Amino acid sequence: MQLKDNALIIFAKSPLPGQVKTRLTPEFSAEQAATIHQQLLEHCVANLARFKNADVQLHCSPNTSHAFFQYLKAIYRLPLYSQPDGDLGQRMSVALFNALVEYKKVLLVGSDVPALNINYIRKAYTALDDNDIVLGPAEDGGYVLVGLTRPQPLMFDQIDWGTDKVLQQSIDRLQPAYPLLLDTLWDVDLPEDVARFREMLNRRYS
Repeated sequence: MQLKDNALIIFAKSPLPGQVKTRLTPEFSAEQAATIHQQLLEHCVANLARFKNADVQLHCSPNTSHAFFQYLKAIYRLPLYSQPDGDLGQRMSVALFNALVEYKKVLLVGSDVPALNINYIRKAYTALDDNDIVLGPAEDGGYVLVGLTRPQPLMFDQIDWGTDKVLQQSIDRLQPAYPLLLDTLWDVDLPEDVARFREMLNRRYS
């Protein structure tokens, strides 16, 4: 089977109060945190759905039924996929494996990274011309993007997800291979990150 060129997977959780952005409380209520999560997700989709050099997909947890996912599908013309069961690493590994059956290069990104833009995505795909693995580090010690040209299940195994050890543990799992690292970006997990996000929006639309 002839492989297609590029897939871009956006991972997202349903914006349910009490189940998303829980580290924003108590400064924000559960409902406010869910609204912020929703704003971040649409910001991400609006930016990346315009990228014409990849098939952009929205992978939804726990499934695609939430009305906000259906709204994004209708507005941005994105295909929706349900994430499989398992922890974050298992879900990412399965999504990447399945996409690599059809595509030469696959990127997977989170939906809470306001600085993630088309230029960054383009650099990641270019890096995969000469590297099997590309990672976009996050300021908090995780990563905001993973790009592969072939499955790497070990890099998602026994990782302390949600901690500042994620990036280094993932790199350690890949030894002796080493990923190409892109520029470090920030994501939104804490109240101060929300202020940063809002300031960025104010600069953009002022």
